[in-house]
Amino acid sequence: MKKSFLIVAAAALTMGATLSSCGPKSVATIAGEKEVSVPCQEFTSDKDFFRGVGIGQSKDMNTAREKARMTANAELATSMQTIIKSVGERYVNDAGITASDFSQTYEAMTKQVVNQQINNVRTPCSKTMQTTDGMYKVYMAVEASKEEVLKELERQATAEKKLETLFNREKFRQNFDAEMAEFAGKNTPK
Repeated sequence: MKKSFLIVAAAALTMGATLSSCGPKSVATIAGEKEVSVPCQEFTSDKDFFRGVGIGQSKDMNTAREKARMTANAELATSMQTIIKSVGERYVNDAGITASDFSQTYEAMTKQVVNQQINNVRTPCSKTMQTTDGMYKVYMAVEASKEEVLKELERQATAEKKLETLFNREKFRQNFDAEMAEFAGKNTPK
């Protein structure tokens, strides 16, 4: 009798250990906090796209959508300007040119290209929610193609008299690609 009880107990312990190892893993939590999944947050800038994410809230759905778009566009414009400025600085250093004339003209051109691209963004993600109090909350991601931005920068640079003689398309493209790869590495979720 004792022997059969020990066999049954050992089998029960083995099954319990096996089943518990297959079950869901517990996640360490911090007291008073819980993780929240925010729609559209997976859309981060990478080597091919500049992206921005925004959230808007209002009692009016269209106003919430517009707020989300404005926030996403602002984030997109900031990242584009940062990268394009870094590309210009890197280009000046690599090309060994005097920065003064190039930088002023390049900065004006950058603003023009960013403004133009912001008007032509795509929306890969948009989620509209309604809260219990009747408010609308819109989550939105917008994106601009790195290739489209680069082509426009190249077009503007070759059209601008002050930049035309200083502009080496291949060197500029190499700098742009290197800067985007570096930027993508910083934005990749860990």
